[in-house]
Amino acid sequence: MSYMLVNDEIKIALEWEKYKGYTVRPLQTTINYYEKMILTYLKQEPSLLYGGTPEIRTLFQKHNLKVTIVDCSELMVRAMGYLAHNRIPLSENEYFVESDWLTIDPPIGKVSLAIGDDAINMVSWSDFPIFIQNVHKLLLDDGVFICRLLIKPDDKFIDQNFFHVIDEFKNDYIKSRYDLVSRLNFICYDKKNYSMGWQQTIKQLGKDRLDYLAFDSDLDFVGTFGFCNSKFYCPPKKEFEYLISDYFKILEIFHPSEYEYCMYEPVYLLQKKN
Repeated sequence: MSYMLVNDEIKIALEWEKYKGYTVRPLQTTINYYEKMILTYLKQEPSLLYGGTPEIRTLFQKHNLKVTIVDCSELMVRAMGYLAHNRIPLSENEYFVESDWLTIDPPIGKVSLAIGDDAINMVSWSDFPIFIQNVHKLLLDDGVFICRLLIKPDDKFIDQNFFHVIDEFKNDYIKSRYDLVSRLNFICYDKKNYSMGWQQTIKQLGKDRLDYLAFDSDLDFVGTFGFCNSKFYCPPKKEFEYLISDYFKILEIFHPSEYEYCMYEPVYLLQKKN
């Protein structure tokens, strides 16, 4: 599955820039946390970055730290480079490896730190064990994996009616359009396979409901997310923590603080068990 429904570096970058503040990109408190953890736990270069997240690449560029970027799409990684600090597809501190995240082999060398922003959510729940085992294999003893994870929202949010969600937004119970978009994704969450995604939400809401969102001139759901094909598999928190328990020790769980529904976007600081 491609991340985007366009195939041009610049177009992808322009589309991705629209997503600032939404689930698909890390918020400033998360970026600050990443920076602190990278500088604390990086023992030797390079680090391993899952995907081309520009905010994380900016941190490595600003601190002149070497990083190996692993992704199945060179186009996507190059496009994200235009949104990072140096504004070029690949910087001198970056080494790109084209690979599926489930089959990365040690030729890149073991690392002391790996980081992924929503990366694990982009593999199916059935593949989470393979992803976790592979990260474990690629880390040095006591190495650290920094993992932002989208988790399953509470059932009360999944089971709500579209117009009830809109009423909550109009009555200021939902405080921002960023939270509103999260809640719209929640009501389209697939409980069977733990999935959410922009195209999934667009399809399930349908044209009439999406047109109804025009009451908020700041939110053009299709105009904003129509080219984004990212699909996220968001397991219950307890199931994820049970899955990783044989491979990692949880050192800390950080929650971004910008918006109310950031409670469902925790960042796990995980240390490899030997």
